[in-house]
Amino acid sequence: MLTIFKKSIFVIYNKNQILSMSLMQNQIEIIAPIERVFEYYTNPDNIKESWPHDIVKESENVSGQKSEEGSEMKITGEYMGKKDEMTLEVVQKEQNKRLVTKQTKEGPFQRWKNIQEFQSSGSGNTTTTTLVNHIINYELPTIGKIANVLTGSQAENKIRQGIEQAAQTVKQRLESV
Repeated sequence: MLTIFKKSIFVIYNKNQILSMSLMQNQIEIIAPIERVFEYYTNPDNIKESWPHDIVKESENVSGQKSEEGSEMKITGEYMGKKDEMTLEVVQKEQNKRLVTKQTKEGPFQRWKNIQEFQSSGSGNTTTTTLVNHIINYELPTIGKIANVLTGSQAENKIRQGIEQAAQTVKQRLESV
C-alpha cells in the first residue's frame, strides 16, 4: 500500500506583493479500476462523505453538469468554529486522468487550487490499481473570518488531516465493493 504525504511552502513575488502559497500533496493507491476511482473522486456529492465532518458539512453541484469544465460546486465547511462557503469551478477535466478546480468568488481562502491526477496499472488477469495524486495549492487570507481564527499551522494541520482522511475513506469504500 502506497500512501505519501508532503507539504511545501513557496513564495511568489508579484508587483510589490509577496504571496505565500502552501502546497499539500497526497498520493494513494486504490485497488479499483480507474473509471470507478475517477467517478467517485470527481462527484461533488462525495466530498462531504469523504472529508472529515468537522471540516466539510455539505457539498453540492450548483451549476452545469457535475464536474464538467465550467461547472461549479459549493462546499460548506466549518473552520475553527466558523461556518463558511467556498465555490469551486472546474477549470480542467481529462476523463480518467485529471480534474482541476479553483476557488471562485468569495471563500475562506485567498487562493485555492485543487488538482487530482489518476494513473492506472494492471490489466488482463492482474488486479487493477489506481494511483491518485491529490495536490492542493492554497493561500490563507491576511484578513477575514478564517484569518482571525486560524494560524498557518492550524490551517495546515486541518487541510493535511482532511486530505489524508478523504484518501483513506475513498480507498476503503472502493476496495470494499
